[in-house]
Amino acid sequence: MTTQRFDLTGKVVVITGGTGLLGSAYCQGMAEHGAQVVMADLAAADPVGKAKAIKTPDGREAFGINCDVSSEADVVNLFEQVLAKFGRVDVVLNNAAATGEHLMRQGAVFTSFEDSTLAGWESAIRVNLTGVYLVAREGGKAMLKSGGGSLVNVSSTYGVVGPDHRIYEGMKFNSLPSYAAAKAGVHGLTRWLATYWGDKGIRVNTLVPGGVQNNHDPEFVRRYTARVPLGRMAKREDMVGMMIFLASDASAYCTGQQYFVEGGWTAM
Repeated sequence: MTTQRFDLTGKVVVITGGTGLLGSAYCQGMAEHGAQVVMADLAAADPVGKAKAIKTPDGREAFGINCDVSSEADVVNLFEQVLAKFGRVDVVLNNAAATGEHLMRQGAVFTSFEDSTLAGWESAIRVNLTGVYLVAREGGKAMLKSGGGSLVNVSSTYGVVGPDHRIYEGMKFNSLPSYAAAKAGVHGLTRWLATYWGDKGIRVNTLVPGGVQNNHDPEFVRRYTARVPLGRMAKREDMVGMMIFLASDASAYCTGQQYFVEGGWTAM
């Protein structure tokens, strides 16, 4: 009985940022629990091709689709295509974000707050908060048509507590104020939507990940882990169990909440 509550067979799960370090792990985990996975990401990340590697135990492939969450037209198209192909949407993992690692690949320059630019601020907010809003809006419409569902917005510990700036000293990247502000806003949106959609069968929660190991500078890893009660950075697999819980009927009475997977970082 308990195991069945985690079963996602028959559920259509849309995952934005689906090709990334965490997104790909969420896709795999959802598929392993029987879900029909929709992997959405930027065209340059090739979600259409990468989705073919994600299969359910009975052999159903994930469906890949190009989507830039900062584009309203792309997000509208995403859910129109999913409804046209599968007829329903049951779960939306609102995971896409412009992280520090992503910005480094784009050639962004990390500066002091005093030297930061409005253009940089607005670009990050457009993805990390406006993109979350757009996916929530269109995903919510699709779930309403499907009779309800679960929306999981992804925040960060830096949306809840301030960073320890000392761990970034001498690094090629730092903690961005735009990222922290956007991620704080994500949970505000979660709470609002949880009360708005509560009587319509849509649950809305926030996953709050801590720092995830991703080929970081060894000194950064040492500094970060020194502040974590569990003594390490997260592995990407550490996030999957909580996502499965929030996507499944195991969390049927949970809404409007923050779920922390951060090794005790915010307990310090």
